[in-house]
Amino acid sequence: MSDEVALTDELFGRFSVLLAEKTGIALKEYKKYLVVSRLASLVGPGKRFLTFDSYYHALRTETDGAWTQAFINALTTNYSFFFRDPIHFKLLEQYLRERGPAEPYLRFWSAASSTGEEAYSMAMTVANHVGALPSDCKILATDISTKVLSQAEEGLYGSEAVVKNVTHEDQMKYFEPWDEGRKFRIKDRLRERVDFRQLNLQKEYPFRKKMDVIFLRNVMIYFGPQEKADVVDKMYAHLKPGGLMVIGLSESLAGIQHRFVSYKNSIFRKPGP
Repeated sequence: MSDEVALTDELFGRFSVLLAEKTGIALKEYKKYLVVSRLASLVGPGKRFLTFDSYYHALRTETDGAWTQAFINALTTNYSFFFRDPIHFKLLEQYLRERGPAEPYLRFWSAASSTGEEAYSMAMTVANHVGALPSDCKILATDISTKVLSQAEEGLYGSEAVVKNVTHEDQMKYFEPWDEGRKFRIKDRLRERVDFRQLNLQKEYPFRKKMDVIFLRNVMIYFGPQEKADVVDKMYAHLKPGGLMVIGLSESLAGIQHRFVSYKNSIFRKPGP
């Protein structure tokens, strides 16, 4: 990239502040290269914006939010695969066995769903449960990126990723070959179990019913301490008594004041029956 369109440290700082304002994500200084590479398709000679300065000005002055959403889509990191950290899905099975039959309704939430693998893994776990469950049983999947939500709703995945991480039995039940076998598509009966919505975890959560289990995995590593505390506090408020919040195995709530009780394996429980 030429000097004329180089991203200065001062302007990188302004982009970082903007991203934190909109998403709560804190960009470290060494992430400057990421901003440059992710925005390369938009900024430079022959691109929509000639300089990073003109792009930043457009973000700050737009009225419809379209460029800001594209900015968020570009700079949020999304990495997921089916049944990632299987111990957490064993926990979900345990919750279904122990509490499922007695609950008037069930709500499970993939709070940073990315391209949908986590939410569909939750849906498969629920669908495979052999015990009685209430008829009102739903899975919510949210993300701040409209790009990954669109991919998730489409339900198309590379065949290698499916074969590697999903049992043959579940492949037969919940996937159908697509694109001459190069991909698999989630069958409609499983897709209908998942409600995908855009949600900024830093904003209010417009949910009427409380959740049973929330997967909040591998997202808080991008938040500053105060943003982490705020999100954890809101998760607590939206869980049923006795409900569970699951974070990534490499994450912790160390240094954050919260009301959860540590359960096991990066799992936290809201006190109650």
